[in-house]
Amino acid sequence: MRIGFLSPLALALLAGISQPALASSDDSCYPDWRVSHDSLDACSNQPFLSPGNDSRVNLRLLLADKKAAPLAPNALSEDDLSQGFGPVPFPAYRLVPIPAANEASDNPPGNSRTAELETLLQPLGIPRGDVTPAGDAFLNGEGSRCRSNNEDSATTFISQVIKADMPPAERDLLIKARLQLLGTCTWEGQVLDAQQTSSPNAQLLRTYLQAAADFYSGRFSDAERGFAAASSSELPWLKETALYMTARASLNQAQAEAFDQYDMPQLDHVDKSALGDAEAGFLGYLKTYPQGAYVASAHGLLRRVHWLANDDDKLAADFAWQLTDASDAQRNVSVDELVEEADLKLLIGSSRLGDPMLQAVRDLMLMRTQNPPRLSREDLDKQKATFANEPALFDYLQAVYALYVEHQPENALKHLPRDVPSNLDYFAFSQQTLRALALEAQQDWKGAEALWLQLLPLAKQPLQRDQLELALAMNYERSGQLAKVFAADSPISAKQVRYILLRNVAGPELLRQQIAQASDPLERQTAQFVLLYKDLLHGQFATFAEDFKQLPAQAPEDKLGTSLGYVYSASQSLKLFQWNGDKAESGYACPSILHTAGMLQADAKNPQGLNCFGEFILRNGLDGMPLEQARAAGSLGSTASDFKGETFSRLDGYKLVIGNPKAPKNDKAYALFRAINCYAPAGYNSCGGQDVEPAVRKAWFRQLKSGFADTQWGKSLQYYW
Repeated sequence: MRIGFLSPLALALLAGISQPALASSDDSCYPDWRVSHDSLDACSNQPFLSPGNDSRVNLRLLLADKKAAPLAPNALSEDDLSQGFGPVPFPAYRLVPIPAANEASDNPPGNSRTAELETLLQPLGIPRGDVTPAGDAFLNGEGSRCRSNNEDSATTFISQVIKADMPPAERDLLIKARLQLLGTCTWEGQVLDAQQTSSPNAQLLRTYLQAAADFYSGRFSDAERGFAAASSSELPWLKETALYMTARASLNQAQAEAFDQYDMPQLDHVDKSALGDAEAGFLGYLKTYPQGAYVASAHGLLRRVHWLANDDDKLAADFAWQLTDASDAQRNVSVDELVEEADLKLLIGSSRLGDPMLQAVRDLMLMRTQNPPRLSREDLDKQKATFANEPALFDYLQAVYALYVEHQPENALKHLPRDVPSNLDYFAFSQQTLRALALEAQQDWKGAEALWLQLLPLAKQPLQRDQLELALAMNYERSGQLAKVFAADSPISAKQVRYILLRNVAGPELLRQQIAQASDPLERQTAQFVLLYKDLLHGQFATFAEDFKQLPAQAPEDKLGTSLGYVYSASQSLKLFQWNGDKAESGYACPSILHTAGMLQADAKNPQGLNCFGEFILRNGLDGMPLEQARAAGSLGSTASDFKGETFSRLDGYKLVIGNPKAPKNDKAYALFRAINCYAPAGYNSCGGQDVEPAVRKAWFRQLKSGFADTQWGKSLQYYW
């Protein structure tokens, strides 16, 4: 039933099955801020050839160098920004062009073929009728033999009937029969009595129309015979079209049993004899009509033949030619669609491909973290002949293997050029990126820094400079030179990179420097927020009081959002630090956070101070805020912060009050109430700090209900969790 593509359901199922090999991911996509990945992360691609990239991204990088499809990332959307993305790293979908509004529908309003058909019929006095073409009933991309039963094919057939030499009565019968067929995918019996079309041209056109009805109805053997008979015509259009349709009928016959009820391919059920006929038919058509009307479709359907035949060599050759050498007129789909199709139908299964570009993409997939790796050094070495015309690409794969699989950076460097070219296409950029990563793997931070800086003015292609700024920032962070990121002459302007380092690594002096000198107002506010927050949470109460003096009397209420690491709508502003206890909704009275900090500066175990510090955190939704979340090891901002001391948690504060024999009754009762509620309602700790067992919570509950039963918190609490 299918002629060109898998159905949307089948594509979705295939994508799910292939997730470990591809870059498929769920709907949530968040960046991992690092340059080097040894395992797949479809949300965190880089513009160099990397094992961690989505395979489609690596393929697009190589195609960009071949001038087959420029790399044109879509602009960052509000949704991208709200998820914490910057230009780099990027999700794979940012490289997929967004269709223009007029490309969104297969049948845009005012279809020109409808008007053309009506123009043809009007002089003949034949009404088109209120017929909805059967081929219009399918979703975009859904495969069916009936897709071509549409206004376009009907108009073409009718125009040829009008041109052909035959009696007017026979002409009208053929036209009316085609219009009837337009509205259905099934037709039982004859579309037109053969006795009614006795002239030679009418007979052959009737034979073709009957074959088309058999084709749409799924009677492929009958269709094949009918098209073959019609191809003997001397009418040029009929001769060419019938030859093409004969091959299409063979292809549909071959795959008639090749898909299960979910439209998933079962290649062992392919009719190999019919598939051979289809291949011979399409090749014969292309040889006979090298500039024919169906050249693009024939090439596309040959891809399908070779996929159904499980012939990866031929399929790779098909994709390689159509991706890099074919003209738009020779392709049945766009380069973007070919990239997606190659990923699903070729790259996920084949390990040996004859084309160096596709083989390189496949090899990078096979170098992802495995135990043991699926690609051995021996297997890689055996591919040398494949890369005979692209030895530099083979050397690059050798270097990637040495660095990512064998963890031998010194060997990786032997396969990479030391000289930096003035023109950095994506392959040359990949070579130099890998070289710098190998230097860093050897702890040669200065050598890598020099190379990153050397590449910066040469980075002209989209996304290259963004990657270099991230790489240089990571170099400075891990080599203990964080201040260089924020120096006046720093080449690192990427806002997201700077925000990550400010909120996760920067110490008090660097934050104060940026409050004073950052040119970006949001960066200044972010630095001030982080400084005040970490002063508090790390127990630097005297320092907090001094830093608080820099806060305006009317603190900005601008939400800092993603600069603090929040995603989507949650956020905070500098107004937070002017909290006056007015959100103490439980009846426990608290002073301002500044006064609370003063209480704790004077006595770190002050019961009211500890409870009110917890109240400040609770009422402002600061439990588990992004500034307290650890970064993944090896990513930007994952080194140790310069702030000293443990981070305060509400639960630990409550425990100090509970264990203080001198704590006033109300303070201890409230601490018990709040500590028990840390585990409401599901039994999980939402307050941070060291967990306590249910037996401890039970004891707290009994203590509250016995010794503090007369307090409002002893009266209100009914359960423990």
